[in-house]
Amino acid sequence: MIPRPFNPLDVPVSRRAASTLALGTLALTAPAMPAIAATSTFAADGFAPPAGQVEVRPIVFADPVEKLKAEFRIFRDLADEADVLLWYFFTVFIVAEGRKVAPFVRYEGIEFSHHRRIAEHTYRVHGHNMSFPRDLETGAFIDSAVNPITGKTVKVPPTVLTEDPGMIYAPAGKRPLDRKEATFTPTQNQFRIEDSIVKVEQIRVPPDTWPTPFIETSHNWTPRALFEDASVKRLPMGTSGGYISPFPRWLEMGDTKGHTFAIWSGKKLDGAHQLPAEYTARAKADYPDLLRVDLSKFDKPA
Repeated sequence: MIPRPFNPLDVPVSRRAASTLALGTLALTAPAMPAIAATSTFAADGFAPPAGQVEVRPIVFADPVEKLKAEFRIFRDLADEADVLLWYFFTVFIVAEGRKVAPFVRYEGIEFSHHRRIAEHTYRVHGHNMSFPRDLETGAFIDSAVNPITGKTVKVPPTVLTEDPGMIYAPAGKRPLDRKEATFTPTQNQFRIEDSIVKVEQIRVPPDTWPTPFIETSHNWTPRALFEDASVKRLPMGTSGGYISPFPRWLEMGDTKGHTFAIWSGKKLDGAHQLPAEYTARAKADYPDLLRVDLSKFDKPA
């Protein structure tokens, strides 16, 4: 559920195609949620130095249902049906064999998804990513950049990932909907307490049809005081992580072997109304329909 900045299948999505998605009538704001106390104080965010040694201890779930609930509270929402919006920045590096690793471009983007409970403790999730490139130095939106490995100027398109097949979440783990067998991959999420925060290290389960090399991992955190309050069903979350992905065609790497590497940071928002003004203006101009989740995907069999 964290950003997948490049389309791993490299399937182009036209502006017209993106703008004509059947999206249903979902409002831009997330469903009503229980009130959450302010958590932005220095200590609550986990940055205050400890009085003594740092308290670090794992949280182990003997019951897989309780682990699923904890995952949904942090990563998503325990409501039977809800939107989840992640907003992030990430920097892309080109890793070419025999060359120094070179930073290339920075993106700002979102992962916007919706889940629906389809059985007891079982949820179906569909979503998309929409990210726009920015200059490494100035931060301005760009549409081209010099490939530091080839020296050529290449067009750098927005990343619009709408063909993710979706995922089933259950106590047994995750099942990508492009998997032919009805089997689940156990989640690799390690929970632990670090002073005033609860942190989750996640290794993500990608769709089965995505190519290699692809791997994604992240660190995610929430205030410990809210995590320990079982009445809070949707926890605030900060996130950072990285991924490896094949070269996209538009990078024009030719026969050069290697891959891209990216590292991101971001947080969970309550809805599209909270996105920054500049990003919102760009999204509305290019892909306005992607400020909602395509609910029509839920009409297809799981």
